[in-house]
Amino acid sequence: MNEIVTTKSIDESPTSEILSAEIDQIVRKVAWRLIPILFLAYLINFIDRVNISFAKLQMSQALGLNDVAYGIGAGMFFIGYFFFEVPSNMILERIGARRWVPMIMVAWGGATLSLALVTTPIEFYIIRFFIGFAEAGFFPGVVLFMTYWFPASHRGRIMALFMAGLAVSGVIGGPVCGAIIEYLDGYAGLAGWQWLMITTGLPCFIIAAGIYFLLTDRPEQANWLSPREKQVLTDSLGHQDRPKASIKAALLNFWTWSSAWIYFLIVCGGYGISFWMPTLFSQAGIESNAKIGLLVAVPNLLGVIAMLLICRHSDKTQERRWHLTACFTLIAIGYLVIVSQLHSVVGLLIGFSIAHIGILAGAPLSWTIPTRMLTPVAAAVGIGVIASVGNLGGFFAPVLIGKFSALTGSFGIGFLVIGALQLIGALWTALTVRIPHH
Repeated sequence: MNEIVTTKSIDESPTSEILSAEIDQIVRKVAWRLIPILFLAYLINFIDRVNISFAKLQMSQALGLNDVAYGIGAGMFFIGYFFFEVPSNMILERIGARRWVPMIMVAWGGATLSLALVTTPIEFYIIRFFIGFAEAGFFPGVVLFMTYWFPASHRGRIMALFMAGLAVSGVIGGPVCGAIIEYLDGYAGLAGWQWLMITTGLPCFIIAAGIYFLLTDRPEQANWLSPREKQVLTDSLGHQDRPKASIKAALLNFWTWSSAWIYFLIVCGGYGISFWMPTLFSQAGIESNAKIGLLVAVPNLLGVIAMLLICRHSDKTQERRWHLTACFTLIAIGYLVIVSQLHSVVGLLIGFSIAHIGILAGAPLSWTIPTRMLTPVAAAVGIGVIASVGNLGGFFAPVLIGKFSALTGSFGIGFLVIGALQLIGALWTALTVRIPHH
């Protein structure tokens, strides 16, 4: 029914351990070349998605936004994201990441800068839509790019290294965003939230140039690898053994839609917190934007440490199902703690930290499923579909929480709903995910 792809196995001859060690060495070399610049790109990518969570502390009054309007504006990013996800991935497949990713970054950097000029909620919605439209191809494009360079056996920890940018964006971005809003407010006649958009939009142009000069589209094009390294890496990827698949096969494949559902639930968990964390700390009694930024950094710091350890253990054991199930369970527990501690700064910090461990470890683990189970031809479309559908959780969660907040005067019910969805994710993963060892 479903096409299952395995990487080319290493023969079990006496030289297999030597070859395995050689693959490890080559993967480390490739990772040092490619991951740092992609890490920086993802770091600024995530900051530009959630910078409005800090801007909200001033922006809501300036633009006349209530919680519902803010939730819609936050979520509009993912509507734009939805429409351009698959086309962007198909363009990347055709022209290569080295050229396409910089173009994406220039577009979303320009759109982020333009957010500093908005004066009405409608303008806010429109610009957020176009930021999502511009960013759409970045993350799934990088996921697809990883399948060209890293064997499935190493992909969990490599994805974790790349996606650590998400957590580090909170560790660094939280204090920086809070400080910008507080200390640049009024400078040169601009509000702090306007300076935030300017300072988070400009780095996109610098990183785009770095990607153009440092990235190589395929191993066979890498003049920084020896012929032997290219051959060993290509053999370990097993592309020659993989059956071809059509776009139709990708859309009809169970793993495309199962992975999209899993990713949707994780995204709900992530953005249910990210877009509201500064607001909740503010309502719990923290008045200083700079202090809120420092508090936001704590769950992200703990999350990135746990993410690297959990994903490393998952790669070492080659086990994905129960690791991912545990992550969903942690997210649900975190949400439950948040709901019970809405007026306690310490309680919120504990709840956010537990949830972040599950979110930040679960996200890269979720991507080990489709990159293992989809053929290369199916992956270009399948990964785009997964990211496209999954990221709708970034619209669903903040809008739902904002709506319940407006109706009830509390964030409790909205957070309970998102927490319940995480338990569904744990159950779904435990019952359906079956990845063969190789």
